[in-house]
Amino acid sequence: RDFYVVVEWTYQSYLLAERRTREAQLHRSQLSTVLKDLDLAYYRLRRANEALAWARWQAEEARQAKARFAANVSHELRTPLNLIIGFSEMMALAPHTYTDPLPPCYRGDVQAIYRNAQHLSHLIDDVLDLSQIEAGRMGLVREPVSLAKVIAEATATVSHLFHSKGLSLTVNAADDLPSVPADRTRVRQVLINLLHNAIKYTDEGRITITTVAHNGQVEFAVADTGTGVPPGYESEVFEPFRRAGQSGRREIDGIGLGLAVARRYVQQQGGRIWFEARPGGGTVFRFTI
Repeated sequence: RDFYVVVEWTYQSYLLAERRTREAQLHRSQLSTVLKDLDLAYYRLRRANEALAWARWQAEEARQAKARFAANVSHELRTPLNLIIGFSEMMALAPHTYTDPLPPCYRGDVQAIYRNAQHLSHLIDDVLDLSQIEAGRMGLVREPVSLAKVIAEATATVSHLFHSKGLSLTVNAADDLPSVPADRTRVRQVLINLLHNAIKYTDEGRITITTVAHNGQVEFAVADTGTGVPPGYESEVFEPFRRAGQSGRREIDGIGLGLAVARRYVQQQGGRIWFEARPGGGTVFRFTI
């Protein structure tokens, strides 16, 4: 009986070993297939990385070419444009400097030339600033900034636009706003761009600037009573060369760079910018410094 038990145990052990041998052979075959697939995937990944590196190099070359083109075109346009602005400004704002001043019927045309030349100069500045930011050449000068003075400077720059459209401007800025380390010029430019945008899309009513200090930050809010942002355009507001609802308001000037440049300036200084709007109910643009 013991002999039969040993033989049975030996036979079962043999069957188990044979089954496991077949399983091991099957697993080895599967492993060989997986290794081949892995080698193929690695080869494809290497080729994809090479293609990605090539595409990245081409994109960098294209970006640098675009930056050089913007800089060269801006420079070439500025020289004659500065002459136009200089002479038209003198003719429109200081006609007494000429022996024979222009007749009144011509002054309106000269003032129109002056306004449009300034507008073109602002567009060139936006294109050049955006190209410099994308190229990583836009440096910041961080220093303690009095935000109340920055707001006053920004509103003074665009005050004539409020008067020309009959809009009212309200500034709700606390007197004890803290000085924050920021680039004074860029913060002022962000405010000017937001005010320009608010004026363009507001036909009547008011524009309000509000500031709130909390958690070591200062939050700015520029609210208007304009047309708001139509549904479906929320994702395009801060994109370059995009204007929300531009097909319905072709009389709006500009090429859609003001908000894009403002966003880049705010992000460069570690802040964020966003907006709240509803169609026909105005828009509130907010950013933090």
